[in-house]
Amino acid sequence: MTPNDRQKLRERIVADLARIAQDIEALKELTKPVPPGADGMDEVSRMDAIQNKSVNEAALAQLRNRQVGLEYALKRIDEDDPDFGFCVECGDPIPLARLMAMPEASRCVNCAD
Repeated sequence: MTPNDRQKLRERIVADLARIAQDIEALKELTKPVPPGADGMDEVSRMDAIQNKSVNEAALAQLRNRQVGLEYALKRIDEDDPDFGFCVECGDPIPLARLMAMPEASRCVNCAD
């Protein structure tokens, strides 16, 4: 991977982290507890709100996991880790296109299957 590729990837990760931070803040609001009888809700509306809260909690967990992976990838880029961009299974280079799509990827497509 060239220094230019690393810089492009770093910029991509920083942009993704900024977007994820905003999404996490929005989802935090949507995952607040649904109190009984809130705002004159009937039972069906309350159950619907609880279901939506569960879906948003799952989305929030996924975003937080991705955030951790991206932060680790950014750390490896910033520290010039010589193993960054290579598959942890087979040792082959991970294609730049895969890293641009999933900067946190630690395996090539073949090993990820």
